[in-house]
Amino acid sequence: MSDVAEVRFTNYREAVAAALDAVAAPQRLPADGLIVLKPNLTQAARPPVTTAVAFVEAVYEYCRRHSGAEIAVGEGCGKGRTCDVYEATGYGELARRRGLRLIDFNEGPAVALRRHDALQLKELCLPVAAGEAFIVSLPVLKDHRFTTTTIAMKNMFGLAPGRFYGGFWNKSKLHWPSVHRSIFDVCLYKPPGLCVVDASVALAGSHLSGTPTPLGVILAGFDPVAVDAVGSRLMGHDPHKIEYLRLANGVLGDMDDVRIVGRGRPVTPSRPTG
Repeated sequence: MSDVAEVRFTNYREAVAAALDAVAAPQRLPADGLIVLKPNLTQAARPPVTTAVAFVEAVYEYCRRHSGAEIAVGEGCGKGRTCDVYEATGYGELARRRGLRLIDFNEGPAVALRRHDALQLKELCLPVAAGEAFIVSLPVLKDHRFTTTTIAMKNMFGLAPGRFYGGFWNKSKLHWPSVHRSIFDVCLYKPPGLCVVDASVALAGSHLSGTPTPLGVILAGFDPVAVDAVGSRLMGHDPHKIEYLRLANGVLGDMDDVRIVGRGRPVTPSRPTG
């Protein structure tokens, strides 16, 4: 059984702490090494298109209290230069104030990894900085044009260096021939160690130009398939009809045996569509 916290949003500091406490995060965070906080900064846009810097700061504070590891922020943006997106979305200021290292996954050294069990990415170039790190996936809950939802698993696309996977945009080569299979493969090579989802205000209809939709919750869990299934249901979708979740179910996690934990559920998950 996979636990997923679904905690009422009050403010980021309180709600994030309650969600992570509910899934016993202090017992599972690494004691040392490197923790990389991975927001969704697809481009220089305001939340909920991108992950709010205040949300990431709340996760940083929690990890700082419960781990002796170095904590950094890492992203490889989908459009433009990551350094510019960091500045435009407030992460540059956060890094300077907190003494945080900002990692650009689109640049820097990478290593080519190979897996025979990958569905289409039989080789993946992974940034060296991400290789041994404990990745905390920190997305906004959003609908997506190609994949129905984009949550903790698709957020891992940011690890793929744009110089290898760019085209029309920095990650465009991951979207063909099957973006669903790419999601599975990227997470097969490097699954998130922990997922915390900002669903205080979701983005419905489109991942870039959708409608901000207050849901009033924070999600958290160590099973990315379970977290994405719960998030998909909150957006009104049946996770069993989402291809990347079907592919990952039973391999990268479990969406069929999920227990909701936490302080409260201020909204009732919508009925699946279709």
